[in-house]
Amino acid sequence: MRTTKPPRPAARLTGFALLLGGAGLVVLSLLADRLEIGGGEGFGYQQLIVLIVGIVLILGGLRIVLHPMVNRVTGAPDLGDRRRA
Repeated sequence: MRTTKPPRPAARLTGFALLLGGAGLVVLSLLADRLEIGGGEGFGYQQLIVLIVGIVLILGGLRIVLHPMVNRVTGAPDLGDRRRA
């Protein structure tokens, strides 16, 4: 069984930055027409591209933030190096 180490603070910060950036892109793509920054009426292909990029950033950020919390082998929460006596 492989043990995982808790993420470094810089990695968690990067994960949260990706989450926030992705969420911002998703909101921006969904509100582009209301903010009058869309290229026309309706949901265009540029908005779809920005939406997909935002979703990918959110998923990447979640993977970085939540990865060490679950043990891949058992699916149980990972306790790291803490062993019961």
